[in-house]
Amino acid sequence: MTDGKGGTMTMAPDVLVVEDHADLCEEIVSYLQACGMTVRAAENGRTMDEALAVRQPDVILLDLGLPEEDGVLIARRLMAAGRTGIIIITARGRVEDRILGLNAGADIYLTKPLDMRELEAAIGSVMRRRNGAGGAAGAPAPTPTPVRPWRLDAARWRLIAPGGGMVALTGAEFRLLSPFFEAPETVVDRQTLADRLEVDARGLDLVIHRLRRKVELDTGEVLPLRTVRGRGYAFVMPALF
Repeated sequence: MTDGKGGTMTMAPDVLVVEDHADLCEEIVSYLQACGMTVRAAENGRTMDEALAVRQPDVILLDLGLPEEDGVLIARRLMAAGRTGIIIITARGRVEDRILGLNAGADIYLTKPLDMRELEAAIGSVMRRRNGAGGAAGAPAPTPTPVRPWRLDAARWRLIAPGGGMVALTGAEFRLLSPFFEAPETVVDRQTLADRLEVDARGLDLVIHRLRRKVELDTGEVLPLRTVRGRGYAFVMPALF
């Protein structure tokens, strides 16, 4: 298809914005529509799923700090489907959060406050990447690399990272991780975890903090144990017992 001047016309991106802050969502939608894109909005994972049932977008702009379901869990669901580009937009700017977001399937990670021009450029980059720009015409898409799981060794009380690094666990750390490996992809509430460890809320936070530091030091990888706002914790990468 040409633009009438001898150039090739590309289809405008179809974008779904998943953001629960109404003012920011409105700003993003208005800007992208002014750029000629087709844009819809959703405020949480449930309304996102409803929008996806109607039509699959080219790119999803996904906030991590969503109500009801954490954005990292949503990114993992979207990655498993594998049909949509994902740009994470979030106020979480720590290196650990960026790594986690990218490991969960995001193509690009942008931190707030957003520069709308950068957001527009990021969408263009994802579209080019997914359309195979720079590759041979008609070449098959590369086979995605399987995501390797984290493993919990119950016999030796060890956590084994996807890269092969191993962490020796204390009794408290093993009891903390066990429910996430016994029932993967579930959210475990804080009180249940505190009861398992026989500690109060402050003691639970201390165990989690120390475990995260130990895992990163021993394996060079970030423990994918994420806070699900108002609910508890979830292990947001594949896990095997």
